[in-house]
Amino acid sequence: MGDRTVSAVQLRQSDALNWIEFETLICQDKWETLGFGAFGQPVKFAGTLMAVENGTTMGRAWSRVRVRVTAPATGQRTEITSVLGAHVTVTLTDLD
Repeated sequence: MGDRTVSAVQLRQSDALNWIEFETLICQDKWETLGFGAFGQPVKFAGTLMAVENGTTMGRAWSRVRVRVTAPATGQRTEITSVLGAHVTVTLTDLD
């Protein structure tokens, strides 16, 4: 498959277990505690996509992604959950 760049709302559960990279803003205290940065700062997450949930709110599509990443503060693997809109692009890489 190689690398594939798509809108976050095009993600499906069948994309799980691929490597994912995306940029967003630090918006959870947990992310600060894990060492990803300060609230409101941009962050680039890269890790294994574990799960995808798609939905819409007031006509706007979104994808809730659960990603296994390495926390900078601890060096330990952990899972983060982020809700991404259509304006966010993600890059997927097949891990096979």
